[in-house]
Amino acid sequence: MKEILKRAFLGIAISLAISQVITLIVSLCIHNGQYYPYYPILERKYGGQLGAMCVQTLVNIGYGLVFALSTFIFAKDRWSLTRQTLTHFFLITTCCLLGGWICYWYPHTVFGILIALAEYVITYIIIWICVYQNYKKQVNQINEFADSEEKE
Repeated sequence: MKEILKRAFLGIAISLAISQVITLIVSLCIHNGQYYPYYPILERKYGGQLGAMCVQTLVNIGYGLVFALSTFIFAKDRWSLTRQTLTHFFLITTCCLLGGWICYWYPHTVFGILIALAEYVITYIIIWICVYQNYKKQVNQINEFADSEEKE
């Protein structure tokens, strides 16, 4: 239980920090001296600035929780790496699409959903390949060390 709470709070903190940095980057890119903490449509959809910020913050907290707690999927030794990866992928993708829908991060059209889905899939694949290669490198180093120990 302690590990669950630790990961949950760390995930929330990281998610909120990342969301702040993203809003700053977006605001700097617009380059008109204004700060944009959320998409303007959220004010109309959620009853003003406070409602918009609350929704955006709750979505980011949800992201943090889901992303942090989803790491436990990879601790299931009975599951194959394929099953772990696919379960994690569907959980994260569902979370991202739902959060993006709620916060209007993409158009509420079939095309908008397909573009968002493609972005998530490509991003997930790139991250997965990087993590997989890193683990593969670590396993090879451990095997090389074990082989050198056996020869001595």
